[in-house]
Amino acid sequence: MSDATSTGLPDGSTERTAPTRVAPAGALRIPDFRRLWSNNVAYFMAFNALRFVFGWFVLDGLNLGEREQGYVVFALGIPAVFLVLQAGAWADRLDPRRLLIGTQMASTAVLVGSALLIASGRATLTWLLLAAVLAGATLSMGQPVRASLVPAIVGKRHLFGAIAINAMAMTASMILGPVLAQLVGRRFGFDGAFWFLAILLGGSLVFLRSLRVPDRIEPVGPRRSVLTDTREAVGHVVRDRSLRILFLLLSVAGLTVNPAVMITLQAFVKEELGRDSGDAAPLFALMGVGMAISSFVVMRKGDMANKGAAFQRAMMVGATMTLLMGQTTSYRQLFPLVFVMGLAGGFYINMNQGLIQANTPQPLMGRVMGLFTLVQVGFMPIGALVLGLIANAVGIGATMSGAAALALAVVLVTYVLGRELRTLA
Repeated sequence: MSDATSTGLPDGSTERTAPTRVAPAGALRIPDFRRLWSNNVAYFMAFNALRFVFGWFVLDGLNLGEREQGYVVFALGIPAVFLVLQAGAWADRLDPRRLLIGTQMASTAVLVGSALLIASGRATLTWLLLAAVLAGATLSMGQPVRASLVPAIVGKRHLFGAIAINAMAMTASMILGPVLAQLVGRRFGFDGAFWFLAILLGGSLVFLRSLRVPDRIEPVGPRRSVLTDTREAVGHVVRDRSLRILFLLLSVAGLTVNPAVMITLQAFVKEELGRDSGDAAPLFALMGVGMAISSFVVMRKGDMANKGAAFQRAMMVGATMTLLMGQTTSYRQLFPLVFVMGLAGGFYINMNQGLIQANTPQPLMGRVMGLFTLVQVGFMPIGALVLGLIANAVGIGATMSGAAALALAVVLVTYVLGRELRTLA
């Protein structure tokens, strides 16, 4: 594929346009994007903090181990495997504003129930697994809807700027979410941390009340099944060799590096470095700072050539940092590694989302972003469960390094042997 990008037309066809320079933060001048972005800040903060809070409660509140943490995180993420494709199809057919409001209200209710359960002293691993499944189901339903709205609201000209600004919202959530949840939890108990997340999600609904979304293009012909709609999205990815390789790398990262850093690292801090598992919060915050810096760079530069190569290089750096994390012997050694990981992560997030959305027609956007959410979010709990089982046999550090080495090998092979993704814009 050439350096030109694909623009979706109303009839579902595409046209090629040259990369354009985007004014920094220009998307924030669009009122509806500001509303969506403001809601996203709270949503991402709750979403990223929830994994931390659940893991913290399992490891320190219930005094269980990394295996049980893996079970709960698996329960939190596994609903995405079954629901995000349905949500993606709904995003292309139904009112996305109502979908976002409904799923976010349901998420708030689950978090309130979790707080009450913990406060009552009846929170066992079984109850926590059930709460995690419900929380994961409600939160995962909104992700492809949010992603599909961005190009529809801002248009092609501001797309990469909007993606970068959204990535900054995500990084802000990584900086503030776990840290604030930890502070609230230490002051008011574990139930207080869940109340904090519930208030965060419930309060941010105000931004969705006045959100206006572009008119949807009604599908032609009779309403089709989710399976049929999903096949169309899969076909779009499979037919494009560049997107096919991109989704392969996202799948590998979703099963290896992502769960190793976002989940297993918390147990590594406790089990192998002898710290409170809550001490992983500053590490996540510093990683978020690195992501914010690189996301700001992307936002300032606007559209870039060879974004596929930038994505692959960022994945190489991230895998290398994760490999080194598993070999550290002190808490302090992790800080420079997670910061560099964050710098690479900003490019990783911005490039993969931008490449997918720039090369997908708008009528397919919801379903393709459902596939994206599946490999990014749905694969993570599967990877966390597998890594947890392996860690019991060979150790947490060795497991993290081994997973990272596998990801590094795959991305190096695709980078050396194929130029399609390297030159994708």
